[in-house]
Amino acid sequence: MGKKYQRRVSGLVRSHLTTLLQRKASDPRLQMVTITEVSVTPDTRYADVHYSILGGPEEQAEVQAGLENAAGWLRRELGRRLRLQHTP
Repeated sequence: MGKKYQRRVSGLVRSHLTTLLQRKASDPRLQMVTITEVSVTPDTRYADVHYSILGGPEEQAEVQAGLENAAGWLRRELGRRLRLQHTP
């Protein structure tokens, strides 16, 4: 896959994750998460998602636990919205 395709998929993943976390997530721990960057591998099977939050180490640990808990739901929702062969 080309670099242009990777950038486009990364942008789509970032925008859909932001929307899902802001509007659809029912976990209050995920309301203050900001997705800063998404990088997708050339075959679009894996994505590294970088995020930031405000707060101390306790809040960061809570948000990390909330994201790990919601990972399956987020991936399923991304798969429904993106319509790619492989959901990163």
